[in-house]
Amino acid sequence: MATIKDVAERAGVNPSTVSRVLKDNRSISQKTKDKVRKAMTELGYVPNVAAQMLASGLTHNIGLVFPPLATPDRLSEPFFMRILSTITHEAKLKDFTISIATGKSLDDLLEQVTLMHQQKRVDGFIILYSDQEDPIKTYLLQNNIPFVIVGAPEGNDEQITYINNDNQLMGRTAVEHLHDKGHDNIFFVTDDLKSEVASERFMGYVKGMLRLDLAYRPMVLFDPSDAEKVDELMTAIEEAKPSALVVISDRVTIRLMQLLSYYQLKVPDDISIITFNDSIFSTLIHPYLTTFDVHIDHLGEASFKRLLEIIQSTTEPKCEQIIVPFTLKERESVRNRRSLSQ
Repeated sequence: MATIKDVAERAGVNPSTVSRVLKDNRSISQKTKDKVRKAMTELGYVPNVAAQMLASGLTHNIGLVFPPLATPDRLSEPFFMRILSTITHEAKLKDFTISIATGKSLDDLLEQVTLMHQQKRVDGFIILYSDQEDPIKTYLLQNNIPFVIVGAPEGNDEQITYINNDNQLMGRTAVEHLHDKGHDNIFFVTDDLKSEVASERFMGYVKGMLRLDLAYRPMVLFDPSDAEKVDELMTAIEEAKPSALVVISDRVTIRLMQLLSYYQLKVPDDISIITFNDSIFSTLIHPYLTTFDVHIDHLGEASFKRLLEIIQSTTEPKCEQIIVPFTLKERESVRNRRSLSQ
């Protein structure tokens, strides 16, 4: 079995340099790190995790906290699977592993996070949602535990690093795009009225409608498991006859399109849809979805790298808001009504 000395000899460096590379020490140049890691690969060197933990005091494990499972299919949302894959990949590059916390409520999640911390199984947490009254955020702050949040800033801005898209700007851009295509009567549809992401995107929708001097409406709930809510949604659509919908995500859009089809409403012939996340769902069915690419890989990469910086920092970490840009992907689900009137 290869040792640190073997790696050092192969790479032409001192054993202490190999040790610093294992800790990803900033004093070591990238060129030297690449050379040492190449030697590790060639020799099949596997770091002694127990020894690393004793030397550094780190577990080399990160806790990933999913949002409460408000709906049965929340975990099937492609956003979460994609960001999990990205964070896991980034962690592997730094010889870290990932532990996942899920639950039906914030209390369930808090219990898991508390246990992970008390058993010293993680070095820090990435929280994949933002909630102003989140007891997990409070617990982590009170116990000085490193963490970052993927989501909109919700208090304690001077103590927490947030990684996010500009969801309000996306909501406003959605309205402006639809208006450019000749749509003025626009609804905003979500599957979770309490979601912070939905609130941010809805606020952008409201601002966009007001800037264009258009009448906006309250968020409309689409809950396929609640027949009464489904009836309320379709009654609102049939009475107000919106020409376009801004829908919270690709996954929800697919379900909604199935419902509209049942009521003999075709997308985009009868009603246009613009949505978010540019997931695999967006090109699985016709019409292909006009959607916002929120660059999930960038969100995941930035969240892990920033958390690692906080964990390894020897000084008080700088808290900040990291905004990942978005891209509008124009496809088939939005009808250009202006071209038809010309």
